[in-house]
Amino acid sequence: MSKPAVESIEITACRGISGGNCRFAIQSDNAFPAAIRNVVEQTGWDAFLRSQINGPLLHHHTLKISVAACPNGCSRPHVADIGIIRAKQPELVPDMCSHCGLCGRICPDKAISYDKGEPVFDLAQCMKCGMCMEKCPERAIRAVEDGYRVVLGGKLGRHPRLASELGGIFCEKQVLAIVAECVFYYMEQYRPKLRFGTLVEENYESLMQRLDPAKKLSCKG
Repeated sequence: MSKPAVESIEITACRGISGGNCRFAIQSDNAFPAAIRNVVEQTGWDAFLRSQINGPLLHHHTLKISVAACPNGCSRPHVADIGIIRAKQPELVPDMCSHCGLCGRICPDKAISYDKGEPVFDLAQCMKCGMCMEKCPERAIRAVEDGYRVVLGGKLGRHPRLASELGGIFCEKQVLAIVAECVFYYMEQYRPKLRFGTLVEENYESLMQRLDPAKKLSCKG
């Protein structure tokens, strides 16, 4: 039986996000989970959810959001309703590269090959962890994009599902807009016992269209 819940939203952050020490963490804004909570509260999710359920609020009713400081995902973003993962997309600065080969040797995802001694990044394989940038002795790898990956619709239970990834890397402003639109969409489509992961499966294309303006929101200002 599901455990009683105190709040209608459950935000889980790894220690790299919440201010603890982690050697894999990409530097992050420790206040970001609070900003996520605030944007969900502004949607009216709490009052809406409580109006839709009979009896006490239980754990399986709650909206689960996970924030991770790297793709190792210690906070389990791929089985949360909304997963947010810190990310940096690498780009080579050719004039600074010494062709030492260290980046390829330390890449945990084998996403770096070489062309005439210069690193070539397989962006489909790359998990955007930033390790190559951190370890490069010449600082010849920079972040061409610096933000967050977003995955949607993960769940455990009888019919588990890994979350679907939105293409791209998003700034905090875009992430907050995406979270808000996901919650609004969930409330509009809500029916008893509907999990957000099931909704993502059923209405994927519709949800992607709904999120398009949030994904394209200007990060300036």
